[in-house]
Amino acid sequence: MKDQFHIEMESVEDFLIEKSADDSFWEEVSNEEIFNKVLAGLPEGKIKIFLGVVRNGGAFKLGDYFYRIKAPLGGPA
Repeated sequence: MKDQFHIEMESVEDFLIEKSADDSFWEEVSNEEIFNKVLAGLPEGKIKIFLGVVRNGGAFKLGDYFYRIKAPLGGPA
């Protein structure tokens, strides 16, 4: 994703993302859902914060869910 100045924002596309309503049970979320539903319509600043926190290994609360990275795609088997 690019910001209003056409600068690439931090990306989470290479990672599996998961969500949890209570931080105890986590389920996978597709990147399509993240970008087309979760982040769609949010202000650019909120998207940047979401991507930065998740990309750096934290969990981010957005709406009813926490979101975090599960594991890199194509990582060690």
